[in-house]
Amino acid sequence: MSEKINELIPEILEIIKTIENKNEEIQLNEIAKELKVSINDIEKAIEIAIKNGLIERIDNSFKLTKKGLEVTQTHREKYLHEKYIHSSFLNSITKIFEGKIEDWRKHWHHRHGFDEKSLDEFYEGIRSLEGRIEDILPLTSLKQGEKGIITFMYGGRGLVRRLTEMGLTPGTEVIIVKEAPFHGPIEVCVRGTFLAIGRGMASKIFVKKLKENG
Repeated sequence: MSEKINELIPEILEIIKTIENKNEEIQLNEIAKELKVSINDIEKAIEIAIKNGLIERIDNSFKLTKKGLEVTQTHREKYLHEKYIHSSFLNSITKIFEGKIEDWRKHWHHRHGFDEKSLDEFYEGIRSLEGRIEDILPLTSLKQGEKGIITFMYGGRGLVRRLTEMGLTPGTEVIIVKEAPFHGPIEVCVRGTFLAIGRGMASKIFVKKLKENG
């Protein structure tokens, strides 16, 4: 079976998990449309996922198994780690020395400075995420006038507490009001309050961009 089909599996699991949470009927053609692949590829990937114990068929629908949920969480952690934490050239070099990660919780703690409380909140954020992790962006990726819903924060307890005190909590809508030049602070509107946030801090806030803003 091709590598392309295997790579589809975690993304399909994420979509099934979201649909399952909404108690909606799973339509394979809708999954194919969202992932921009053929329905034949979706059917092949689901067949492999069932065979590997990641999902189970119930009547005409599907449900993630415990193993499937674990694979989904690991996919989300790996995606964030490689896409955003090690996105710069220097960080990509440090990633080489990290080697294969066997225990993500230990890795976040020892290599990235998360304390236990912050880790619990981080995991709660990515577990409760509806949709695919590929649809989540740092706040700094939004442009002036665009809106997003905060999904989780990436950082230690001090940073999370400070953001929370500013009203930047999961589930809150945030609008980019103004971007300062030369990577300066960004001004946002949260619950009718205008805030200036440094880009370093804003890069630790992950949001789901609202579709109506394009």
